[in-house]
Amino acid sequence: MAVGTGDMVLTALLGSCVGIGIIWRRKKRCALAHCLLAEAPAGDSGIDVRYVSNAVPALLRGLGARPEDYAELEVVAAGGASLFDRVQSPLRVGERNIVAFERAMQSYGLRVVHQLTGGSLGSRITLHCATLVYETKRLQSS
Repeated sequence: MAVGTGDMVLTALLGSCVGIGIIWRRKKRCALAHCLLAEAPAGDSGIDVRYVSNAVPALLRGLGARPEDYAELEVVAAGGASLFDRVQSPLRVGERNIVAFERAMQSYGLRVVHQLTGGSLGSRITLHCATLVYETKRLQSS
């Protein structure tokens, strides 16, 4: 997870992981988390941002956003691909990550302005902090 300002560029390469980006135009800040799994295990301290359930509140804290600021935030997401045949990998990690992301957006009342999730190919998400522009892209299969 990273919070950026100025000339920083935040990026993540994703497979079944989900990249969650938040842009706060008024404050000229952006933040990005690369989440490996959906839900933190019971008893988790809440600081391990590899989990979607922990990453969203951590992103909000990192940006310094309070509930009254949430309407100003723009969320972008990518990833959550199913890279393996379901017969070989019945875990459906990508699907679970997408569901956890969508649940978190609803729970916090955050507005998703762009989402490139699912599919069978990896993806990349990039946030340009200087211009507050985001990019998402599917990766080519080899």
